[in-house]
Amino acid sequence: MVPAMARNPFSLDGKTAIVTGGGTGIGKSIAIEFARAGADVALCSRKLEHLEPVTKAVRDLGRRSFALAVDVRQEDQVKAIVERAVAEWGRLDIMVNNAGASFRAKAEDISPNGWNTVVGINLTGVFLGCKWAGRQMLQQGHGVIVNIASIAGVYGSTAMPHYGAAKAGVIMLTRELGTAWGRQGVRVNCVAPGPVETEGYLDVLKQAGPDGQKTYDAIAARVGMGRWGKVEEIAYPCVFLASDAASWMTGETIVVDGGPSPRDQEG
Repeated sequence: MVPAMARNPFSLDGKTAIVTGGGTGIGKSIAIEFARAGADVALCSRKLEHLEPVTKAVRDLGRRSFALAVDVRQEDQVKAIVERAVAEWGRLDIMVNNAGASFRAKAEDISPNGWNTVVGINLTGVFLGCKWAGRQMLQQGHGVIVNIASIAGVYGSTAMPHYGAAKAGVIMLTRELGTAWGRQGVRVNCVAPGPVETEGYLDVLKQAGPDGQKTYDAIAARVGMGRWGKVEEIAYPCVFLASDAASWMTGETIVVDGGPSPRDQEG
């Protein structure tokens, strides 16, 4: 079924959304930009205290919001936030699977527990979000899922191979579900960010002192545009994918990374 186009196809007016990992960084920005575009936004993360200021920010923009503490690796908790959104708002239009975590380590030094933790949060958590949001959306006959991957899932990561493998899985899961559900009115797409200035990453660099600044500059130098991305520069493509402006897109991954390294253009 071809959706009726909104007067402003980029608007999310009247839509309902869930954003996982919505208390900080990219997830926080997605929640706020969704609210600015007109959506009601439910938020979840493992730490409820991170979510309360974002919930207030969404409400201050005139939209409805609530927050739940959710570990995305726990199926019953993921199911619970989907069920609450439907109970309060009558439906679920948009699901953003953003929650993620990792640590730097060589492959030979990663323990099974470390591997399972990173894959559990970054891949299993996305699967569970897709599963329970998808069930509701298939029942409704419409809905949009936006998964957040990483360029580590596109190009690999020698510094975080477990993270890169998990994010590659997110990209393929997106393609599989986008293909499986597209004819039933449910679109599934993905955003793969490059280096983004999140609070967590910047704090780690600050703690490293001069070495942190060197790392920051070195990473910026590898980006085609010569700088790190801002959180809102990831949120804006998510608004696009969630809106009717992307109504003929499913199973796709948009890479948002500031462009190829200048070195990639030599020769």
